[in-house]
Amino acid sequence: MTHHPQKAVLAVCALVLSACTSQAGPAVTPSNWKAAPGQVAVPSSARAAARLDEPVRLSIPSLDVQTELERLATGADGVLGTPRDPAKAGWYAAGVRPGDQGPAVIAGHVDSRTGPAVFARLRELRRGAEVLVADARGRTARFTVDEVRVHAKAAFPTAEVYGPTPDAQLRLITCGGAFDRARGHYRDNVIVYATRT
Repeated sequence: MTHHPQKAVLAVCALVLSACTSQAGPAVTPSNWKAAPGQVAVPSSARAAARLDEPVRLSIPSLDVQTELERLATGADGVLGTPRDPAKAGWYAAGVRPGDQGPAVIAGHVDSRTGPAVFARLRELRRGAEVLVADARGRTARFTVDEVRVHAKAAFPTAEVYGPTPDAQLRLITCGGAFDRARGHYRDNVIVYATRT
């Protein structure tokens, strides 16, 4: 599969801006997107791990999250769709596959009109927590959380979230912060950064 990082950045940014609201967000461009400097050695455990088929399940043991993954794609308008079911997360299928080099993106709702959604407790994750992504054959890519950050949507860190990486990484994204009733969406994004181990 050929990856087009700049196209992926635009599409995934559209996801972040639309995942928590039905209103369109401000335009985001990859003008500050830069390639990662240099290469670093990938740990042998990550190099030797089998490549996953399409991911179908996400597990975050410390949060008691077990969810199927929906396949997310962009629509005719170029905006990446969100999971149809608030109880499920979604994988950006045109991006990096979890376990492959680069940042794979999985997004989910923090809540819905009926209550908490799949990523309601995502902000509670801590450094060292385990995140598992599995395919239909039961093969699993294991990730360890490096950090959890909250960013204002207006200052979304596009390059550090979607830019190329020398190893397999995972980004989990949901909404956070205060709910802006006038605009109909949350003001922030909660972003989990994890590395395959």
